[in-house]
Amino acid sequence: MSGGVKSPSERRNVSQSAIAREAGVARTTVSLALRGGEGLNPDTVERVMEAAARLGYRPNNLVHAIRSGRTRMIGVMLPPIDTYWSNVLHGVHDGLIARDYVPLALWAEHRNLQSDENFEKRQIERLIDWRVDGAILWPTFANLYRTHIFELKKHDLPLVTVDTTLPDSFQSDAVLTDEAMGAQAVAAHLMELGHREIIHFAGPSSESWSRDRRSCFAEAMRPYPGVKVHYVEVSLRSQRLDLLRETLSSLAGVTAVYCATDGVAEEIYTIAAELERRIPEDLTVIGYGNLDFGSRLNPSLSTVRQRPYRMGLSAANLIIDRIESDVAMTPRAERLAVELIVRGSSAPARP
Repeated sequence: MSGGVKSPSERRNVSQSAIAREAGVARTTVSLALRGGEGLNPDTVERVMEAAARLGYRPNNLVHAIRSGRTRMIGVMLPPIDTYWSNVLHGVHDGLIARDYVPLALWAEHRNLQSDENFEKRQIERLIDWRVDGAILWPTFANLYRTHIFELKKHDLPLVTVDTTLPDSFQSDAVLTDEAMGAQAVAAHLMELGHREIIHFAGPSSESWSRDRRSCFAEAMRPYPGVKVHYVEVSLRSQRLDLLRETLSSLAGVTAVYCATDGVAEEIYTIAAELERRIPEDLTVIGYGNLDFGSRLNPSLSTVRQRPYRMGLSAANLIIDRIESDVAMTPRAERLAVELIVRGSSAPARP
C-alpha cells in the first residue's frame, strides 16, 4: 500500500527484539528495562531506553492493561450542554491527564435534552466494554442513569458524581456545591435590599441538587418570618414558560425572583418584559451558575457563581484516589464554595 493511511498491519511497531539488537543486550533485559528496570544496572537501563528512543518505540498500553488489569481510562458522562458543564469537563480532563489517566467521554443526546433509551443503554455498555477503571457521572441528565446505572454497579466500578448524589448502596463519591453558602448569600442580599415577597423558582424535586438548593434557601429565610416566599417547582427541560408567566402575573406583590438556574432567570427577563415589569426597578432577578450569557443580558444578571473547573478537578482526583487506594474507602463528598455576583438585575425593593 503506497500513500494514504496505513493499515494497522502496515504501521511500524518497534519490537523488543529490535531494541535488544540496537542496545546490544538480551531481549529479557529490554523487557525488564521497559517495565522499570528493577534489578538492572542503571547504565544498562539508560542504554536500553536510549535505543528505544532512537527506534521510535512507544509502549503498548493495551498490553499493559491486560497484564495489570487496569486500562487507566475513566468513563466521563458529563454532557456539555452549557458553559458550566463545558468547564466541568475541562477540569476533569486536566485532572485525569495530570495523573496519567485518559478520559473516555460519552453522553446521550444533549442538544434538545431528549434521549433514546436504547442509545443511552449502549453508552453505558460502551464504558463497560472498554474496561474503564471508573466513571465520573452527572446522573441527573437522562433516564439512562436511573434505568441503567446499575450496570456499572454490577461491575463494581468506582463512581464519582458531580452536582448530585447516588443512593448509599453505590458507595460513590460526590463533588457538590455548597448550597447552604449560596442560599445564605442570596437571602442576605435580598433582605439588605428590603424585599418582602419573593418567588423561588426551584428545580425538579426529583434531583438532589434542586432539593438541596430549595431547602437551604428555606432555611436561610427562617430568620425572616415577615417575608413571604413562594416556592414554585419548574422543569429544567421544556414547557415551563407558561408556568413562569402564570406565576409571575398572578403575584403582583412580588419584588424579587430567585431562580434555580441562570437559564430560568433568562426566561424571566422575557416574561417580565411581556408583563411590563422592569428589571431591576420593579423586579430583582437572581440566577444560579454564572453562565456566560448572564453578563450580556440587559441588565446584567446577578447570580451565584459556582466553580465548575474546580469541580471537574476534584472529581478526577476523587476517582483516581479511590482506584489507587489499597484499603476500602468510605464514600466522600466535597462541597465547593460559591460566591454571589451582584450585577445590574439587583435593586432595592420599590416602596
